[in-house]
Amino acid sequence: MTKIRKIFLIVLLFSAVCPLWQGIAGASPPVRLTILHVNDFHGHLLPFVEKAIRNEPVGGAASLAAAITAKRTRNPDGTLLLSAGDMFQGAPVSDLFRGQPVLEMMNASRFDAMALGNHEFDWGLDVLDRLRASAAFPFLAANIVDSRGKYLPGVQPYALFQRKGIKIAVIGLTTTGTPYATKPDNVKGLTFIEPAAVLPTIMADAKANGAGFFIVLSHLGFDKDRELARQVPGIHIIVGGHSHTILPNPVIAGETLIVQAGYYGIYLGALDLDIDPLSGRIVNYPRKGVLQLIVPNDAANRTPVFVEKYDKLVRAEFNRIVGRAAVDLVRADAGESNIGNMISDAIRESTGADVAFMNGGGIRADIPAGEITMEQVYTMEPFDNIVVAMDLTGRQLVDILEESASGRHRLMQMSGLTVRYDAARPSGKRVVAAAVAGRPIVHDRVYRVAAHDFLAAGGDQYVTFLHGKRVAYGDSLRDVILAYMKHHAPVSPKIEGRITITGR
Repeated sequence: MTKIRKIFLIVLLFSAVCPLWQGIAGASPPVRLTILHVNDFHGHLLPFVEKAIRNEPVGGAASLAAAITAKRTRNPDGTLLLSAGDMFQGAPVSDLFRGQPVLEMMNASRFDAMALGNHEFDWGLDVLDRLRASAAFPFLAANIVDSRGKYLPGVQPYALFQRKGIKIAVIGLTTTGTPYATKPDNVKGLTFIEPAAVLPTIMADAKANGAGFFIVLSHLGFDKDRELARQVPGIHIIVGGHSHTILPNPVIAGETLIVQAGYYGIYLGALDLDIDPLSGRIVNYPRKGVLQLIVPNDAANRTPVFVEKYDKLVRAEFNRIVGRAAVDLVRADAGESNIGNMISDAIRESTGADVAFMNGGGIRADIPAGEITMEQVYTMEPFDNIVVAMDLTGRQLVDILEESASGRHRLMQMSGLTVRYDAARPSGKRVVAAAVAGRPIVHDRVYRVAAHDFLAAGGDQYVTFLHGKRVAYGDSLRDVILAYMKHHAPVSPKIEGRITITGR
């Protein structure tokens, strides 16, 4: 080969390789983003014992704030702190002040955005609007509109954030079951649209405004999140809530990562992502270990000032001993529970009704054996419900039991009534036998039935209560429970076979 030809081949080879080398040399390295998240905090500003997790205190605003600060310090310019809703209602120190202590905690911790949950409506739209106006971060809900098709005042469908050169759209979605999961009058005139029907349009609008990375902040529940990820392409992350699901590892649905951090501030979700800044594609993420258990420690053992000032106002009353339990009072996800028996017995005793019902989802905490404080009663029953009595036919009683067996919610707890379900039968035909005071229900007989005002208004989709006759309102449910515990101290409810389930 001649010398000139060799030089020509070398130049040709260099020309071919040079663009590739330039592309490699000029490629931008991945960008690290950190998504911190909580959901279903339900006002739990103070540490508490959750036996399902550990026998020592967990959670609390001080420890949660310390964990947030530590995580944010590792990536100060690339962190988003998000809430997937149901933050305010559920614990006494928050409930009595209508969520203000939790809002102050969120402002102090510098939350970036929050999706509306169904329990954000529990105190009505006026309280919700006051909380929103005091928040240093946006409230998000893309699928809630009023009778004019407008979003709630001051509530945004999405918010845009710039982190390390990446423009991120955070879109809020709220469960369409909200009208059944709060008092219906609180959301009267509002429409909760199916998320998949609105999300593509919202994403297109955010993209037109420069967004290249999409996070759905969802208060829909884990199963709905997976369904949404498969229905709507282009969602990078779903930060979930509503179902209180503990996801120690991210779940992949289609091309979407789904995370959720349990409930009550027991965990802080922390998802580190490596993002290609040009395409917005996730190039790396942790396959496991994305939840941090929040445990009080010496570095964060003081109650924050903004919690302490509220707690002091109510501490003497909350520390008051109001009863004693000879056994642990424990909830059940899918069956009879001794705490459900106690509460429904209290309702029936206070009204003299033939039958009493208590929705399983309305019992929000267990109570360990021993002395019972007012704070524990408030935490177990945080809703300001009123006991209601009405007349219903035997046929309607069976309809309520079928609604309970539908699987939409935790099973209804009951007093004065026994039922046998066959889970293998189709929905609407699962009641095999039912009896009041030991006698089979007579369909055309009228029974006096007691519950509370949330159920009486059709809450949790128990629409049969709406047909009750001779409706009479009584005392607050909390006062009824307190009176029962005082009269029957120490309380020792048992599992009695009120609910039997076969065919599982």
